[in-house]
Amino acid sequence: MIAAAGCDAGRCLAHACAQAGARVVALERDANRARAVARARSDRIETLALDALRPEHCARLGAVWGTTPLDLLLHLQPLRAPRRPGAAIAAIPALSRALLPGLGAGAGRVIVVFRAPGAGAGAEDLAYDAGLCALAGHMQEEFGIRVMVNALRLAPVGAERSCGMRLWPAVEMLAAGTRAGPCGSVLHLGPE
Repeated sequence: MIAAAGCDAGRCLAHACAQAGARVVALERDANRARAVARARSDRIETLALDALRPEHCARLGAVWGTTPLDLLLHLQPLRAPRRPGAAIAAIPALSRALLPGLGAGAGRVIVVFRAPGAGAGAEDLAYDAGLCALAGHMQEEFGIRVMVNALRLAPVGAERSCGMRLWPAVEMLAAGTRAGPCGSVLHLGPE
């Protein structure tokens, strides 16, 4: 499942996951953007028009999803709405928490993807970055061994190439293997 899949990274990751054989659910508040994500691989990508920045929408999805196994939850809210930091920091754990029964029944991987602030960033951007860097560890502590939560911090440059040579391999690495891998960590990805 990819939350806020309507950004460039969401499209790229949805297609990469589908290419790897996964069934993908692309969450996007804009139905047209959601359909655009699925267009190239409609056989493997389903869409759901849902605002993944609203905790109450996340809770409703979790109630419907229940214990249906979920292997991977990718949070792209910080990339899709970089000017809504408070909403992203509230919604990411809310959606993960709502889907916890399904994540526990599946492989249970949660990955938050965000971009580091650029040179000369203001205090609010630096605080947002610090909050997102801390989020994976706090979520891991709350959720315990049921899931593995990690974050991928992209370099501040190259926003137009969000899913280049580094992002998909990093997602693939964190999603693979046993539950003995890294958890509660932030992997910093350099410029492409």
